[in-house]
Amino acid sequence: MLQDWALFEQLESLDVLHAEHPQLPAIIKRNCEIKAEVVNADEKEQAASGGRALLNLGHTFGHAIENVAGYGEYMHGEAIGLGLVMATELSQRLGDLTTKDVDRVRTMVARYSLPIRCVEPISASALMNAMRRDKKVHRGTLRFVAMKKIGEAYTVPEVDPGLIMEILLQYGALE
Repeated sequence: MLQDWALFEQLESLDVLHAEHPQLPAIIKRNCEIKAEVVNADEKEQAASGGRALLNLGHTFGHAIENVAGYGEYMHGEAIGLGLVMATELSQRLGDLTTKDVDRVRTMVARYSLPIRCVEPISASALMNAMRRDKKVHRGTLRFVAMKKIGEAYTVPEVDPGLIMEILLQYGALE
């Protein structure tokens, strides 16, 4: 989702991946290549925008969910899967993605039995507070990774907290 449109389309076209799936080794290899490219380009995460921070797509939301729900309520992949859906929604609300793109990501995440809404009600204000403590906060400002299109991620230096609150509430958090 952050750097390879063709890989996303390939995943959409396949049966659900499992440990014995013949395409799994090539998909893992491609993901490792993407991560290595991103890390090599910004080894110490010093880029003013983009760079290594792109690997955090979905993580600002996901880490807050893990933290507030209590570690163990969501496995890391479940929280990040839901975070990816929320980041896709953010991208659409910022005017970059279409509703169809959001639906495609939701479908992909659900296909792997990952949550696409909060499983249990979580306090939206507690989620916001957890995000404000995240390592990606820069000078008190929440930073997110969004997508111009599926396969092209970018960092958003500042997002209106009201918009983030709307997204949290839309995906099952409570006021």
